[in-house]
Amino acid sequence: MKTCSYLLVFLIAGAGVLAAQNDTQAPTEKPRVKIMVEKMHGGMPGMGFGHDWWRNSEVAQKIGLNQQQTQQLNQIFSSHRANLAQMRANVEIEEGKLSDLLDQDQPQQDQVLAQVTQLQNARNALEKEFTVMTLAFRGVLTPDQWKQLQSMSHERMFFRMHKPGPGGPGDGPPPMPPSE
Repeated sequence: MKTCSYLLVFLIAGAGVLAAQNDTQAPTEKPRVKIMVEKMHGGMPGMGFGHDWWRNSEVAQKIGLNQQQTQQLNQIFSSHRANLAQMRANVEIEEGKLSDLLDQDQPQQDQVLAQVTQLQNARNALEKEFTVMTLAFRGVLTPDQWKQLQSMSHERMFFRMHKPGPGGPGDGPPPMPPSE
């Protein structure tokens, strides 16, 4: 259960890396790291709170954040932003290298496996940075605030997993466009 709790907060804080994305990407292009985060976390980075959940007035009010805590959380995020952006870039570089190896007519297994290790190392470094930032966030919150944030995360995750309609459970593939 503790691991699950850490994972939930990791997800909330982890979405912060998305805020550090480079704005040079085309708006319709979905960055690889966002896809990776969504895959790792069930498509719910931040579970609806957004990358800067502590600035969300609804969340802040519900868990009773004060101005000093908000400033501390901003400072923590700011101190990790550059590392998160660099580590995200490293993951993308390693993903690109792996993709290039796999796109070869006859991929060499030893090269592919070595590159998978490099990619895993890059992802591990990114996850570790998320965890360090999350622990720093948790150090700012009181135990009660932490429990409330976890509870809100569970509720939002449950809602997203059980909502009817597109994206909800049982929702099949999107309809085929009409043929011309």
